[in-house]
Amino acid sequence: MVTVGGYEWRATQAHPQGFYRVQASQLSTNTVYGATVLNRLAYGPTPDDLERVMTGQGAIGPEAYIFEQLSPELIVEDVANMHTNINWLEGKFASQDTLVTTNHASITDLRAWFTLRAVGARRQLLEVLLQFCENHFVTQYGKSFQFFDTYYDDSALQNRLATQLEYVEIEKWRTALLNPACTFYDLLRISVESPAMIIYLDTVSSRGDGTRIANENYARELLELFTFGVDNGYDQTDIVEVSKCWTGWTVSKMDLTNAFNPFATPQSGALSNTVGSWVFRYNSAWHNTGIKRVFTNKFVPARFGAPYTTKSYGTNTVPLLYELIIPSRSGTKTIQDGYEVIQHLANLPFTQEYISVKLCRLFVHDGFTHGYDFADPNLSPEGQLVRQCMNAWETSNGNLRAVLSAIFGSELFRSHSANAQKVKTPFEFVVSAIRALRTSVNGTYQAGTFTSDTDGYSLALPMQRMGNMLLFDRDDPDGYPEGAPGWISAGTIAERVRFVQSFCIAFGQNGHTGVQSGTGNDAGNTVCNPVELIKLKLPSSSWTSAEDVADYFLNIFYSSEGAGNLALMRQAAINYLNTNDQGDSSPFANLAVSSIAGTNYDTRVRGLVAMLLSQARFQEQ
Repeated sequence: MVTVGGYEWRATQAHPQGFYRVQASQLSTNTVYGATVLNRLAYGPTPDDLERVMTGQGAIGPEAYIFEQLSPELIVEDVANMHTNINWLEGKFASQDTLVTTNHASITDLRAWFTLRAVGARRQLLEVLLQFCENHFVTQYGKSFQFFDTYYDDSALQNRLATQLEYVEIEKWRTALLNPACTFYDLLRISVESPAMIIYLDTVSSRGDGTRIANENYARELLELFTFGVDNGYDQTDIVEVSKCWTGWTVSKMDLTNAFNPFATPQSGALSNTVGSWVFRYNSAWHNTGIKRVFTNKFVPARFGAPYTTKSYGTNTVPLLYELIIPSRSGTKTIQDGYEVIQHLANLPFTQEYISVKLCRLFVHDGFTHGYDFADPNLSPEGQLVRQCMNAWETSNGNLRAVLSAIFGSELFRSHSANAQKVKTPFEFVVSAIRALRTSVNGTYQAGTFTSDTDGYSLALPMQRMGNMLLFDRDDPDGYPEGAPGWISAGTIAERVRFVQSFCIAFGQNGHTGVQSGTGNDAGNTVCNPVELIKLKLPSSSWTSAEDVADYFLNIFYSSEGAGNLALMRQAAINYLNTNDQGDSSPFANLAVSSIAGTNYDTRVRGLVAMLLSQARFQEQ
């Protein structure tokens, strides 16, 4: 009989003396694959997700879950029923053709709503992709707030006007992603037409008429961050030429009936006193009407190989040449310059490579980069996967689901080596902690029935303390980092532990609301009840078994780890449950089962959960 004690393997010698081989059995590939799927296509699994996908009777398996999540329009979404704040907040948001007042949503409302959907949505992959879009095509609430300061003295109204721009952008991406035919071009077009983007990267005041020189900020980031990637197929001359194409793209206050007409005449006079909506407007009088030559005499590099090195691009008849010539136009027809640019950029091999790399970083691991030599016979597995994504892109004209299917079907994504290769961002961490303890006590999934929940608002401060992550308000145009180094330090890890401690302390008790020596990471109205979860998921005979309770939480928090990896943590968990606050032996089996705050049983279970959620392994996905 072999037993595990710490990291020592011991066995009773019942056979003749000699040499024997000891072999550790890996978890099944399907088990590890399922854990990877639930941590990447979702913001971490709930206990119900684990049962439905992996462990329960009739579990559907990870393949079926991927198939479901890739078709979000077929999933019945009931997240609005899961918290009273969701419907209330949705009633506060202002659509594009709505007059914004001080009764509409603020930026804190938008963050709370976005967080609540991440916690509870059935369409988890959709929510993950929305965060990807918001972070890739990054805009800044604070920059829009400053823009409106020119026209208003009411800071509360400025807040709500800036929030409207972020909300409208998110909802347009949601609509696009629910369409099976959604392409990268569709997402890019939403971004270029977004008033939040027009303000953020300064096209709002960019002019090319007369002797005026266009602002280059948007053109630079369009190439460097949104399509091609840094130093990948363009130079400064191309930035200058592209910038001319965006002159006249501005934001104006329009009559509500013209909110979707970029050519309408804007309102004039004292704009703070007029009824209208701040939207994208095209001012042809500001546009540079000259011929623009982008990527002059530039050819697709040999590293891309066929078919990219044998085809023609745009209107060019010379293979490999991807030059774009924008003709001289006049009047409102000049708006076509910008659309021609993004149509040309959207499916070039540089864009295919760069966006594929970013999606691989999101769903596989951090170590992808653009610049692969795809003709290299020794191309790395990462390079091979990027090429597979590009092949899917090329054959589907940039269909996003085709590219994602290539990633999710790859060996890199399915293998053991893919698991736990990424560190959670602060947003992913707090949402996954809530989801890890979340089920409906009566199976209705209605508001107020969950063993773990949040009002959405309470998570903004902890996220800020974990690395200054403010949803919708990143000041740098490269978005929040996807890689681990941007989030992991002694200070940020300490703040994650503080949040877990506050979250696991019962609501109303000291420490839950940030009074731990005056430095606690306030969990506010983010709460959990792990004892009720135990009572729902374990037979009553296991409720006072330290071994069974420890095993249950280890299994739902670390579903991709085997007994060998968890042995030390398991023993520590059992010891914790059998020890009182004074450090003396106090058998867990002797405690009266109770979920009442302050009772020995509730306090001990909460402490165990906090200890396990604070481990390094839970920071990973």
